[in-house]
Amino acid sequence: MKRFVVGMLAFFTACTAKEQKPPDATHRAVLDAYITAWNKHDSLAVDTLLAKGGVHEDVPFSIRATAPDGIHAFMRDLIQASPDYVWKVTDVVEGDNSLAAEWTWTSTYTGDSPNGPVTGFKISGRGASVVEMENGKIKRFSNYYDEASWFKKK
Repeated sequence: MKRFVVGMLAFFTACTAKEQKPPDATHRAVLDAYITAWNKHDSLAVDTLLAKGGVHEDVPFSIRATAPDGIHAFMRDLIQASPDYVWKVTDVVEGDNSLAAEWTWTSTYTGDSPNGPVTGFKISGRGASVVEMENGKIKRFSNYYDEASWFKKK
């Protein structure tokens, strides 16, 4: 009987500990913090959210930046071209060690576009990102969107 009680206590302790740990909630919190850091142009905050050697890819622009220096350079270039960008997550699907996020983007863009160089051009669009997590940090963040659709005259 004593073994049964000890076994049941161990079982309930394990179940309770498991229930108290929300694994996916932490991934969403990291994603939200990452987007907030980008919106604030805060490369130091971005650094704290990336795994060692973490990668941020922007597929339409053929950019694959590695932390920290490559991502800092990517952020600098992006701020120069779109200093007022606003990136908002609109939906998230979570997995064990990954997330998929839909988002919107708005900004005033200056630089090369699919239609040639532009200055002060208002852009907006939707996209999606696939995020791979490793030990509570971002291992890979890959953006996918139709760049040309953002530059259509409205």
